[in-house]
Amino acid sequence: MGKAGVLLSVLLDLSRLALAIYSIYVTQMINTEPKYKAQCDISDYVSCSKTFTSKYGKGFGLIGDLLGEKHPLNQPNGIYGSVFYVLHLLLVLFFRGKIGMHLRVLNSLALTIGCGWLAYTLVFVIKHMCIVCVPMYCLNVLSLLADIWQLRSRSAAAATAADARKKKK
Repeated sequence: MGKAGVLLSVLLDLSRLALAIYSIYVTQMINTEPKYKAQCDISDYVSCSKTFTSKYGKGFGLIGDLLGEKHPLNQPNGIYGSVFYVLHLLLVLFFRGKIGMHLRVLNSLALTIGCGWLAYTLVFVIKHMCIVCVPMYCLNVLSLLADIWQLRSRSAAAATAADARKKKK
């Protein structure tokens, strides 16, 4: 993986992490300050706080139903995102081999599937627009595409090197 690929992945991870941390901050402020108005609340329809405080803002709207609303795993989605983004960043920075690349793709795939579910609930269930969520979904898809591209580039480079070694023999 070249320096450009590492830089792209780091920028995507830091951007996603910033959005996830902001979502956690907004959720915390809404829960502790009754008069708090988030910067991402633009109108009745475009409202991140309505999204973050909905049933689907914690545990993907699934964990509360399965394990109970008070279960320790039923956390704001931003916490799950933050964990996955930090894990992805660590894989980018410290595990650049074949296994690390495959783990990155799996990480990004899991995030993209989760965001697909959340995008569905945002549009068809909650029926709001969240200007924090949608960019995060887009960044997750971009990260998945970047990971696949980097894995394929790495595989192609390895195949070319193997062919060159065979020709020398």
